[in-house]
Amino acid sequence: MDRTLGEHVRALEERMNLVSEQIMQENDSSKRNHLESELRAVESALDHYRAAFRIERDIANPTT
Repeated sequence: MDRTLGEHVRALEERMNLVSEQIMQENDSSKRNHLESELRAVESALDHYRAAFRIERDIANPTT
């Protein structure tokens, strides 16, 4: 846990790209289903991180 949130996001984006490529190349439906589940988990984590960034930005720069 010595990485910044930005580093986590970049790593997840790289993983998302890699898994997407693996899905397109995989012929075995069972393996492809597993990869698609992993891709959904990565996308969900990215959504949460991005939401945290938005919330932090809004807190740091309130429009009052």
